[in-house]
Amino acid sequence: MNDRFERVSDGNYAWGPRNTYIRELEALDINVLDLILGISFRIENPALNHYYGSIGRIGRALAETKNNNEIEAAILSVISDKELDDYNRLLFYFLLRNYNYYIQDNELKEQNEKNLLRAANTLPEYYRSELTQIEEE
Repeated sequence: MNDRFERVSDGNYAWGPRNTYIRELEALDINVLDLILGISFRIENPALNHYYGSIGRIGRALAETKNNNEIEAAILSVISDKELDDYNRLLFYFLLRNYNYYIQDNELKEQNEKNLLRAANTLPEYYRSELTQIEEE
């Protein structure tokens, strides 16, 4: 799902049969929402052993969760939170984009895009205009 070292390849021999292991975490009754979203935030003074997750890999993993509604609501809430710093709000914007890329259900994808657009409209104008340009390319 996410590892603690840099590498060029994204190969994983278990990828085919087991995907990103998020289902195993859920089966162990681990709070995936708090765990995975927690490693997505960037903070100023982390503990020495704090782990940051890769937004691309996290998005791929979250697409396999059985709790799509909770995950989507939490991510959209972060993007829309005007009290949160812009950097983390943008990270979560791209997290939802990555998550949505791996979603198999086309109707859900379309709904997520609409919800993302509404949430993105809460970002400061200078970000909205840049994101609009990215979307049009």
